[in-house]
Amino acid sequence: MKILMRHQQTQGLFRSVRFKLWGKVELEGDEQKIINRYDFRHAVLIDLHIEGLAKWSVIIGLVATIPAFFIWSGFLGRATGTPLAIATGAFIGWFFYDRLRETVYVKDLLHGRYFRCKSIVDISQREQRLLDMVSVLRSVMESAKHWDGTQVTDVPQYDPETSRRIMLKAFPRLW
Repeated sequence: MKILMRHQQTQGLFRSVRFKLWGKVELEGDEQKIINRYDFRHAVLIDLHIEGLAKWSVIIGLVATIPAFFIWSGFLGRATGTPLAIATGAFIGWFFYDRLRETVYVKDLLHGRYFRCKSIVDISQREQRLLDMVSVLRSVMESAKHWDGTQVTDVPQYDPETSRRIMLKAFPRLW
């Protein structure tokens, strides 16, 4: 398994610089078979929640529905324009959400994904996060090769005081 990363910078509004990081995983050997067999494509590598992103995506989708309604209705009439306007608004809301989300799935890196970055430091931090998560994925895939069979592990016997501490830690007080 290899991870490809590419840096880009573009001119933003008002002479600012925008940074992008592109990442893609290249699979080798039987790694694609393992991903398919265990359905790792939908596994989450990084799960970061952005407060209010879903709400703003819905609002943007609803706002986009209004002009879409007038455009589609003007060309095709109200009966056809209404469902097309709703579909257009839903797509625009989804597109907004998808571009700004921070959650990274395995399928994102199998196809390649861009990440917007605020600075060069942010690019470095995201690179390290991606490397760490791809390393975890690699470890999970290696262990998946050996999931068949039975594993035997000895559980040690503890003295009474150690047993008591383990029990109290496992079952905290309820009152």
